[in-house]
Amino acid sequence: MRIGFFTDTFLPQRNGVVTSILSFGPELVKKGHEVFVFCPQSNVKEYRGMVVRSYPSVTFRPYPEFKIAIPRDSGDLPKLDIIHTHGPFSLGVFGLRVAKKQGVPPVSTFHTMLSEYVRYLSRFGRGVLRRITWRYCRLYYNRCHKIITPSNALKMILLQHQIKKPIAVVPTGIALDFFKPIEKKKAKKKLGIDDAQVFLTLGRLGFEKNIDVVLQAFKDVNAKLIIAGRGPAERKLKNLRKKLGLQKKVSFEGYVPEKLKPTYYSAADAFVIASTSETQAVVVAEAMACGVPVVGANLLAIPEIVSDGKNGYLFGPGNVEQLSEILKSYRPSNKMQTHALKTGRKFSLKKCTDKLEKFYKSLL
Repeated sequence: MRIGFFTDTFLPQRNGVVTSILSFGPELVKKGHEVFVFCPQSNVKEYRGMVVRSYPSVTFRPYPEFKIAIPRDSGDLPKLDIIHTHGPFSLGVFGLRVAKKQGVPPVSTFHTMLSEYVRYLSRFGRGVLRRITWRYCRLYYNRCHKIITPSNALKMILLQHQIKKPIAVVPTGIALDFFKPIEKKKAKKKLGIDDAQVFLTLGRLGFEKNIDVVLQAFKDVNAKLIIAGRGPAERKLKNLRKKLGLQKKVSFEGYVPEKLKPTYYSAADAFVIASTSETQAVVVAEAMACGVPVVGANLLAIPEIVSDGKNGYLFGPGNVEQLSEILKSYRPSNKMQTHALKTGRKFSLKKCTDKLEKFYKSLL
C-alpha cells in the first residue's frame, strides 16, 4: 500500500502525534508499504524509510509548537491508496482535498482533546471557545470515512459529541525491545541520583498536564521528584517550586533524549501523571514497559491502563490532598512492578501496527 500521513506537527517537534507517526510509519515500511509524510516546514526529508514532504508554514503564535502550513496544489502528489490525516487543521484539510481528488476514502486519527487547548487562545470565554472547537471537530471528522482513536475513553467522548462515522480503537504501540527495565541501581547511578525514593514526571510541560498539582502534592513528601521535559508552563512551574520551597526535593531536567528515557523510567519508583487531557498516555505505557508503576489522574485514557492498587494508583483529577497521601504512603512492591510490566507489554508496537494494517486493508 502507498500510505500518506497528513499532519500539522512533525520533527523537530515531539508530542503524541509525532510519536504516533514515528512509531507506526517505519513499522509499516518494514512490512513492505510505502509511507509518505506531508507536514509543515521541516528539515527532515526522510525518516527510517518514510518519505517526508514539507510545505511552507507560519508559526501559530498562541501555541508556537503548532504551525499552519500552506500546501501547494494537490496535483503533484503521488497516487495514494490510504490517506490518513492526523489533525483537522491545515494539512488535515489538505488531506481531505487530496482524498477527494484521488477518489480515496480518507481516515483520520483523533489524537488531541482540542477543547482543552483553548486556554492558549484566551483567558476569557473559554466555554464558548470549547463549543466552537467541538462544532468544528464535528464538521471535519464527519467528512472522513472512518475515525481512529487511541483509547476507548476517547471513542465514547466522540460519540457523545455527535461524531457519527465508524470509530476504531488503535493505540500507538511502543518498542518493547527499547522500553524495557534497567536495574534500578544502575539507572540511578547513570543519572547521578542517590535518593532513596524517586518519583518521575516526563513529557511536554504544558498547562493542560497539571504538573502544578504534582508540585503542590509534593510539599510534605519525603522523596525526590524529577520533572523531565520542556514546554510553555516551565517558567511558572519553576516559580511554583520556589514558592513552595521545594528546590532541594524537585529537579527540572529539561529535554530528555529518546535514548535516555528507559533510564529515567527505570530510575523511578513510580511515574506520576496528573494530566486531564490524555487521549492515550503513551508515557504511561512506556513507564510500565520499564516495570514502573504509575500514579495517575482518574480521567480519560489513564484509568484504561492504570488499575488502582494493582499496577499503580489512581487519584481524583486535581485532588492535591489525595495525591499527596498516595505519594507519602507509597511503597513499591515486586508484585505491583510485575503487574506494571505485564500491562506495558500489551502495547507492543508490532501488535498495534498489525491492527492498523488490518484497518487499512478494510478500506481497500
